[in-house]
Amino acid sequence: MDKQCSQEHSNKGDAFSRVVKPNLAEPMQLQLLPPDILRDILSWLSIKQFVRMSILSREWRRLRICHPDLVFTKDTFGINTAMDIDKSMTVGELLNMHAKKLELLNRKFIDNVDSVLRPLWSTSTTLDKFVIKFGLRREHKHYIDRWVSFSITSRAKHIALDFTSDGSSCDSGFDKYVFPLCDLSGPNGSCIMSLDLGYIFLKLPLSFCGITNLKKLTLKMVSINGGDLQRLLLSCALLESLSIEMCSDLSSLCVPQELSQLQYLRVRYCGMKMLELHAPNLTNFVFDDSLMHTVLSESSKLSEAIFVSNLRVLNGYDDVLDDIFTELPAALPHMDTLLLLLTSSQVQRFSNTRDSFICLRHLNMNLNISLYPDDDSWVMGFVNLLELAPLLEELELHMDHYRHCSSNLRMVTAAQGPLHRHLKSVYMSGFSDVSGLAELAFYILENAIVLERMVVDPVTGMKEDLNTERFYSVSKAGSSEEFVLPTEGDRYCLEEMRLFAKMNLDREEFRHVLTVL
Repeated sequence: MDKQCSQEHSNKGDAFSRVVKPNLAEPMQLQLLPPDILRDILSWLSIKQFVRMSILSREWRRLRICHPDLVFTKDTFGINTAMDIDKSMTVGELLNMHAKKLELLNRKFIDNVDSVLRPLWSTSTTLDKFVIKFGLRREHKHYIDRWVSFSITSRAKHIALDFTSDGSSCDSGFDKYVFPLCDLSGPNGSCIMSLDLGYIFLKLPLSFCGITNLKKLTLKMVSINGGDLQRLLLSCALLESLSIEMCSDLSSLCVPQELSQLQYLRVRYCGMKMLELHAPNLTNFVFDDSLMHTVLSESSKLSEAIFVSNLRVLNGYDDVLDDIFTELPAALPHMDTLLLLLTSSQVQRFSNTRDSFICLRHLNMNLNISLYPDDDSWVMGFVNLLELAPLLEELELHMDHYRHCSSNLRMVTAAQGPLHRHLKSVYMSGFSDVSGLAELAFYILENAIVLERMVVDPVTGMKEDLNTERFYSVSKAGSSEEFVLPTEGDRYCLEEMRLFAKMNLDREEFRHVLTVL
């Protein structure tokens, strides 16, 4: 009996060893896996890894498996666009060297993209994202047309062609690639949900009937006239997001028909002087002082507007803001949250504004006071701004200051102004002894009769950057795009500023609401 059981156990052991033990010497053959599994494996690779395999492995190219996100940039192929400059060269020699280097870089980029796409041209593949970001021009039309055709045939959902990446700020339009919008019209472009175009020429054909399912459109340094842009917007019935930047051909944009799905609108660095849209579902609006006149009166769902002053480093040009600030409350009557990036001298312009922000409840101002004022006259503009927002509940005031601590002590008294019956929360970062700032804080403490919390922080939160739209925000500290950490340089005179705040604000009647960090 024992011998029989031992024999059966031995047989089972042999069978188990035959089934379980793999042949570790035999390599796994990827080509034996089904295409769907291969594609799923490939989606976990970075685009750099995919490109490296596509270029270096003949076996992988033979499989003709496509990464769902094809993003081709100089970093994808490790192309270095920096120029080695010999100071002994003449201007003519430098220009000639630059032209030759640029031609070589363009040729290298085009060859690399083609080497990846060539095995896929005859296949039936589906893309999620197709991106080309390099400084190509109209002379490369033959290659770009082929790539665009491939992205459309591959039913890409997100297409981006950004040819501004060479760092050029020229917007002549003569060398811009002419994008074939007709190829996206109707059923051909039915899969496209977002379109991002940079340094491109757009002209709508007469037969253009819209990009059926387009939800996001981004135009940067794009040449298009107002009439064609109006037609384009009206023909994309599902459009939710529109960004227009550095499009100098646009003098105005007026769309009398309703853009019923538009939720996000951004207009920056354009020559556009007037904007009039009927967008009842608009929730976010970003703009600057190049846009002189705005009408969004029907946008009753507007929750947040961001205004960035491009003129904040050009001292003496603040008067152009008078018309903008005067019209702002009437242009955005339903706005709930307003973010402003200004200088202290520009704040004074609110003294001329008479209409009220009747729905404004949250105000965030990032204030550049590097060129700090000699007196506190700017405070009256700020007080007037608070008076224009009778329902304001939350205020954030963040300041940058690169200054030495003043050794002159002064008497601080509250600025004059009305009572505030809704203001509950105030946060001030970058607090210093700049003229008027302590007076403003004192005014808020005395006149905000329902104030629950006020924080005064001498550490500078915001960072002055002419190109930024990222605001320092305590209420949005969980968002990496909104929260900017202070640098060590911003901590200069920290103890002196903290002492100044406590000496002037830390009074018995305010201690239940005031915190000095």
